[in-house]
Amino acid sequence: MDFLVLGNLTITHQGQSTAPTAAKDRAFLGELLAHPGETVSTEHLANALWPDRLPADPANAVQVRASRLRALLRSLTGPVETEPVLYSRAGGYGLNLGETGTDLARMQRALSLAGEERDPEAAAKTLREGLDLWRGEPFSDVPQTPCVLERAAHAQELRLSAMELYAELTFSGEAALGTLVAELAELTSRNPLRETLHHRLMRALHATGRSAEALTLYERLRRTLRDELGADPGPELRDLHREILASGSDGAKTVEPRPEPAETGSATDPAPPAKPVEAVDPAPPVGSTIPAVLADGSWGWSFKETVPWGVLLRRRFSGKRARLTAVVAVVVCLLLGAALWLWLPRPEELPPETHLVRPIPGDRSRLAKDVTYPDGSTVRVGETFVKTWQIDNIGTVPWRDRYLYRQWPWDGEDLCQTEHRSVRIPDTEPGESALVSVEVRAPKEPARCKVYWKMVDVDGNQYMPHLSGIFFDVTVVP
Repeated sequence: MDFLVLGNLTITHQGQSTAPTAAKDRAFLGELLAHPGETVSTEHLANALWPDRLPADPANAVQVRASRLRALLRSLTGPVETEPVLYSRAGGYGLNLGETGTDLARMQRALSLAGEERDPEAAAKTLREGLDLWRGEPFSDVPQTPCVLERAAHAQELRLSAMELYAELTFSGEAALGTLVAELAELTSRNPLRETLHHRLMRALHATGRSAEALTLYERLRRTLRDELGADPGPELRDLHREILASGSDGAKTVEPRPEPAETGSATDPAPPAKPVEAVDPAPPVGSTIPAVLADGSWGWSFKETVPWGVLLRRRFSGKRARLTAVVAVVVCLLLGAALWLWLPRPEELPPETHLVRPIPGDRSRLAKDVTYPDGSTVRVGETFVKTWQIDNIGTVPWRDRYLYRQWPWDGEDLCQTEHRSVRIPDTEPGESALVSVEVRAPKEPARCKVYWKMVDVDGNQYMPHLSGIFFDVTVVP
């Protein structure tokens, strides 16, 4: 006789099945199944079945439920086989289940045997048989007593462990992986903090050619861990993340983004963002800077202001009269600047690129490639995806504490949303490349999203204001 608890409570025997219909009868059987191999006291059963108010004669009320269960078992087996299954002893009741009398016990045994099996294929097959016993939430139609809830949680944990081991054993077969992704995705959605499960799903997605989804999953987990626990993903997950990112590049030396992105506000925040980024193939500078063609034929800047202003002033002015002239000039400039500041709109009313023009000689960048979602990619309405760029530091200036900052759209509505307006760029030495990822939520209606990002410092000032920013450009389809 089998008692099935991985789903609705069911009793099967020789091709026949039945189940208690009354809630108290299911509670009585469920409490016995929650204590496999034990004799459960009459007092415990009475408190579990009537937690709010005990009947006048608790022992007799429990005995009535036992009699009803015996009658139900007799409908399947006949009177000869009934007594050994449900027994009563002084002060309590219990079930003779044997080692594998429940589907939960068989799943637990499958996990144990798989752990001892040396052949990965055989171990995976054993685990698959155990996992296939799952029909739904454990004890789903049984009143939720504390012991039943504890046993159901044990069954859930057992399933997760079995699935993680099964996924690990299945990575050698891509065909099997395709059937595994859906199961892993369902379990990770129910267990948003379980890193091992996310690791298996990321590997399965990557192995089946869905690396962009694996990166999205990592970003979601990283954010959840940060918000819920104030922690970062463990080293195993970070290594897998680097492996997936590296597989999408062409071998260039890259720097992984730091796990803690800048939190400077959402896309609706009126204040200037805290940390953004810009990069791309340089274009000829315009405005007050002096353009020049560098030795390698690319555009750059050549101007005397490269010398610190204090040094420049000391060179320009010498002697008491010259120093006095310099002081007067500085005061006049300050007064003019204050008047101009009062006349102009406040900084929060300006886009961050107007805050400060700060070209730095030797500071140059280049968009190397779209690692995920190249321009023109399609995404589904409401989909969350992770856009990743590879940005090369082709200048002579190290990048420290820099960010990509999302620009306000100037040619349409702000449709694709991001949780943060800025994301940190890893510290990058000249000649190195940085991988920068942004999680994006597509709108709920078909549209085209083209969102620009610029490189800024912690205060939102742009490093290369005259260069065009990088962007993602996707088409949202039903």
